[in-house]
Amino acid sequence: MPITRYGYRDAISGFFEFPTDNARRILPKGIEPVEPHHGTSILAVTVFDFDESEVGEYGEVVYAVIVPPLVRDGRLPKSAFFPWQVATTTAAARAHAIERWHLPHWMDDVRVEFLREKGRLTAKVNADGAPALEMTITDHSWQPVSHLYQSFQRDDSGSYLANILFEGEKSEHEEEAGRIVLPDHAFNKDIVVSEVYETPFRELWMRNGCQLFDPLAKL
Repeated sequence: MPITRYGYRDAISGFFEFPTDNARRILPKGIEPVEPHHGTSILAVTVFDFDESEVGEYGEVVYAVIVPPLVRDGRLPKSAFFPWQVATTTAAARAHAIERWHLPHWMDDVRVEFLREKGRLTAKVNADGAPALEMTITDHSWQPVSHLYQSFQRDDSGSYLANILFEGEKSEHEEEAGRIVLPDHAFNKDIVVSEVYETPFRELWMRNGCQLFDPLAKL
């Protein structure tokens, strides 16, 4: 299978501290979270505004735990993720990601609204007709990048690794200027919302770029 390309207008991500006990309840046996501090792990929330793909334009939300990367051929990823919930704005995007990437999904369409202001981007997500997530990410300085990330997946058919190259303009900082709101909603049922620090310790914003996925590898 050739490389799969997804173009995006914007992709924003916040890294939030939450308890390692919560992370371990999410992760399958045999996968450990990265701990920036003892007893604290990293919840990564990412929202995409895709404008190019095999299944058209769509929005996507990803909840993941940061885990140790798998180093191969001397390539060191910037971060490695274990996504446990992905949500999309279209059924076609959802079916595509489940079939090709074995990603676990919220099985109904969500609505994603992007509010663009100078120096900040807010994503509002509605699921089942109610607010499920609101995240604001701010910018700092911008530079063109080509960075490798990894994603680990596991379902009834086995365990998988996806190598993902992010290309585009990137702003990344630790100024603690962003914010997340996680309502009491079934969309957030795997998170103890009150124990998630609402300010991200790291903010990432990619724009005018693409994701390039290598063929999925079975582990």
